[in-house]
Order: sequence, then structure tokens, then C-alpha cells
Amino acid sequence: MSEPIAPIREMVDLPGRGTFSLLRWTGDTNNPVLLFCHATGFNAETYKTLLTPLTTRFRVLAVDLRGHGMTTAPADPNRLKSWNVYPKDVVALLRDLDEPVYLSGHSLGGAVAMMAASKIPDRVLGLVPADPVMIPAAAARIMRLRRLLGLPSASDLVRGASRRRAVYGTREMMFDAYKGRGAFKTWPDQVLRDYITGGSIDLPNGEVQLACAPAWEAATFGSAGSMLGRIIRRIECPVSLLYAEEGSTMRPQTAELVKRLQPDWHVTEVLGTTHFLPMEKPDVVRQAILDVAGLA
Repeated sequence: MSEPIAPIREMVDLPGRGTFSLLRWTGDTNNPVLLFCHATGFNAETYKTLLTPLTTRFRVLAVDLRGHGMTTAPADPNRLKSWNVYPKDVVALLRDLDEPVYLSGHSLGGAVAMMAASKIPDRVLGLVPADPVMIPAAAARIMRLRRLLGLPSASDLVRGASRRRAVYGTREMMFDAYKGRGAFKTWPDQVLRDYITGGSIDLPNGEVQLACAPAWEAATFGSAGSMLGRIIRRIECPVSLLYAEEGSTMRPQTAELVKRLQPDWHVTEVLGTTHFLPMEKPDVVRQAILDVAGLA
């Protein structure tokens, strides 16, 4: 088995959709492709620790979603009314790759991977969502109605994202501000540094700025909602769905609904994890990906 390799960054133009940043780990051309989608406010590089060991078995790609990382596709928060733009981007990327792939993702990225797999099932060989955002239909309808009426979101995530500090003097100052706090409380230092590297840009005055604008992050949290059952029924590939023990974006009743709709799926609660399970137990996520691909 070959040694893991480092990724290279490339920019891909998707007609009618914009330019997207990818991390690509070049490897054995006989290996299948694995495409990974990140969580809200994060970026592809955040998941290097998770993904790099898989490069001995896959040709790994990780995409910076619209409004995130180094992707430059248009991202106007005032126009983001639903998450539909995200799976449309991923579908366009899958068509550009022009070969079937394995899909995985975390949180928003897990939901987007599921939505994309439901739209073009012939292009997806297997799917591993890690604590995907899965909102029951009734809750999704209420959220959609609030948006149609122009009512503000009640989400703490929306409020927190909109107030997020965007500019720091240095990346080290950003690291010190995040380490051990809030969402980053359980993250290893290297994962946090990778998040900062892939999610910050240099300003002319020498300071650094978050690549994902707080307004876009807030708009993404505020536009969540999907027809869960419809999406699940349309997915045809093998699936291993992981969800966290604490603070999961999947309620226990949602997990039971998934099992009823797709009894062949592997739906697993990962004990000892929070919503950030890919950072806390990357070995579990990697094993699920290998299992779905029959490479365990």
C-alpha cells in the first residue's frame, strides 16, 4: 500500500455556476473517486486529517462549497433562500468529473451529499453522511413559511454567525481566539490550524479575514430545510449514516424515520462524539467510507 500524499489546490470552472476550489489528492488512477463536502462556515482543508489517510485507497477530492474557502462563485447572502444552490453546484461538479464517485460530507456537507445523490443516483456509488443536517418535513415547512413572510430566524446559530468577528491581525491570533472555545472545543490543534489555513484570506493591510463571510454563514444557517423523506427515498446507493451522541443535527426520531424508509442503510450513533465527530473520531468516519466502498 502506498504512503498518503499531500493535496494540491485547483480551481474548476463550472459553466453557469462559477469557479470552485478543490483540494485534490493525486493517486493511483485505478482507485475510485471520493468527493467530500464540508460543514457550514468550514472549508475543504479543515478535513485534511480525516481525508489524507484515505488517499491510499481513493482519489480524494474535497470541494469548497459556494461562499466558502477559496471558491469564488457568486455568494450574495440576500439571495440565499434555500440550500438548493449547494446540491446543484455539486451535481454540476459530478457531471464535470464524468465518472461515478463515492460521496461523503459533514453537517451541511452531509445533507448536500444526500441531496446530490438523490438527484443523479447513477453518478454516486456510495454515500457516507457524518451527522448531516436532517430537518423533519413539519419543521422544514415552518422554517420555509417564516422566510416567505420575511420573519427573522429564531436560530442561535444564525445570530452567532452574523456576529462573528471576520478580521484578525494574524492567523495565530485567530488560532488563539478559537482554540478550546465554542464549536472548536473538541478539535485537535492541527485540525483547527487546517481550518484557519483553508478558511482565511490575506488583506492588503497585512491582516487576515475569514473567507466565509459571516453574513453568508448566517444566511446558510437561516435557509436550512429540506423534504427529508423525498430525498431519502430517491437515494439508490449503499449508505452508512453516522450521527453524534450529543448535540446531533439528527434527532433520534429522524434516525428511526431513516431506518424505516431505507432499512438497508447502516445508521449508527457514534458514542462519545458531538456534532463534530469527523474531528473527534476521524477513524470511525474513514472506516465507514471504506466499508461502503467494500475496501475494509
